[in-house]
This record gives sequence, structure tokens and C-alpha cells, in this order.
Amino acid sequence: MAKQFLKPALMVAVLTHDQDYQRAVGLLNEDWNPDDQPIYRDVFEARDVIFARQLQQSGLVPGKVDLGDYQSANHLLVRHPQWFSAGSRQALLAPFTD
Repeated sequence: MAKQFLKPALMVAVLTHDQDYQRAVGLLNEDWNPDDQPIYRDVFEARDVIFARQLQQSGLVPGKVDLGDYQSANHLLVRHPQWFSAGSRQALLAPFTD
């Protein structure tokens, strides 16, 4: 997989380890609890999947899950269906559809 550079705004998120970065790393490392918030269920959104994929493609966070591999991405959905919104499921599988 060819490494890609991140845009400056995304690099700021990486350098400051902001909430978007933490969510993306949680997705890549399968370290997430959607019920961790007391008021609502905190599921991944499409932007989380896109950011996680960009982090992985840039080589910054390899993670436990290869989002560039259909089997790996699908197994993630099967193991943790409660983690994903409908939009994030589509974003996760979008590179593998025609």
C-alpha cells in the first residue's frame, strides 16, 4: 500500500491527539466501548472511518484491522456491529463496491 500524506488540518488532529484522532485510533485498534458515555450510545460515524483509513494509509497508525482489506473490514463489522452507524458501515465498505 502506498503511503499518503495527511492534510494540515488532519496533522493538527494527530499532533494534539484530539477527539477525532482518538476515535480513529480506537477503531483501528478495536478499542472502543459505545456505551462508555452515560447519556447516549457513542457509535462510529463515516468521518471516523475516513480518518482512520487516512491514518492507516499514511502509515501513522497501522492498527489491528487493515481497512484496505475487505475481509478484515468485514470481520470488524461482524465482530462489533454495535459500534457502527449506517453511514460508517457504508464508508467502511465503500472502497470494495463497484
